[in-house]
Amino acid sequence: MCYPSLKYPTQEELILQLLKQELKSYRFFNGLREVGLDDSFYHSDFSSLVLTYIGFDDEENATYDFYFALLEKYSALFQPNEETVMKLARGIYVELVAELKSRKA
Repeated sequence: MCYPSLKYPTQEELILQLLKQELKSYRFFNGLREVGLDDSFYHSDFSSLVLTYIGFDDEENATYDFYFALLEKYSALFQPNEETVMKLARGIYVELVAELKSRKA
């Protein structure tokens, strides 16, 4: 049996897809929380994966606080279409990379 060759995403593409899903999930669960339904057990959390892939090698609360502040900031701009979600994910990505560079400088 012959399988077609798979094209694996680049690291940046993978991170952007994870961030898109994080934004969708974050927005959804914030909506539930606003109407009094709060069950964080079912909330996906890709923070460790995203931060590790970008290059953060610490487990400090400040890093996670920064990440979740970005999710909060960008989820407020959320619109339910792929183009907007990708722009928001890219914005988070750019800010995370900039933060990493500033910490290493």
